[in-house]
Order: sequence, then structure tokens, then C-alpha cells
Amino acid sequence: MYDFSHLSPKVNTGIPLYSARGYGSSSRYAAVVAVYDAGTDDNKPAGSQHSDAHWIAVSREAKNNPVLALKLIKRAEPHQKAISILAASNRHLSEFTKRKMANVCPGWECLDTEDRNMEAFIYGSTHDDASGYFAGIKAANQALEKYVEPWNVEDFRSIQVR
Repeated sequence: MYDFSHLSPKVNTGIPLYSARGYGSSSRYAAVVAVYDAGTDDNKPAGSQHSDAHWIAVSREAKNNPVLALKLIKRAEPHQKAISILAASNRHLSEFTKRKMANVCPGWECLDTEDRNMEAFIYGSTHDDASGYFAGIKAANQALEKYVEPWNVEDFRSIQVR
């Protein structure tokens, strides 16, 4: 399983510190993630009006595995179940990357999910993203940002309490 959460800098409080740039994503997404990372165990503050798709989209697990997160949102999975699936799963690849890697990598069909992900990463790194590995992840992250809902009154109240 790949978890890239260790790459984000931490403050003494244990809450991730996000810059205005948001590490390659829009600052709106980074601001929402920063607010909800300090929430309850299921990342949903009490009395919240946001949809399950929103909670999946703002989770750290969805940022690490955006292709699978989009699939779970389309299946209308509850956010607690989706986040636990994302936390336990290897990074999924886009369909384009799977087709491309099946053509260029001998024995692709014999590899497990983790090895396929690593092979696609290495091939994309060494061949100027010819497999579409990085482009697929970037596109999936941009699609996830569409599910992030605007802040509401409860969000501002939760910030004041903290």
C-alpha cells in the first residue's frame, strides 16, 4: 500500500501545514483539507451539511488514490466506507495507463496491483510520462476538486471553536 501522507510537513499540533499554493492543487482544496483534517475520526464534524462525495473528495486518502476515489463517488459509497477502502487499497491506475502498460510491459497481466503501480510509475518517470501515469493522477485530482462543496455556516463555526 502506498501512503504519501508522510510527505506533507507537520506543525507541532500534528495538523498538516498547507501553503497557499496547496502543493500543486488549488488553494481552495488545500484550505478545506486543512480545516477538516483536525475533525473527528471519520473526518465529518457533527452537524455537517456536506455530501458523502464532498467528504471523500477532501480526505487525504482520496488525494493519495484519486482514481479509486472517483470510482467510489460514482458508486455513491458512504464516506466512512469509501475512506476505509481508500486507506487499505493500492493506488489504482487510469484505464489509459493500464492499456498502455499492457502494450509496453511484458508480463503485465501477471503483476499484482502494487507491482503494476510501481511499473507504471517507473515507466512514466523514465519515458516522459508516455504511460499517462502522472497525467491520469493529475486529471483525477482535478475531477475530485469538483466535488468539494463551498463552506457553510457550520464550517465557520467549527473554525471559531478551534
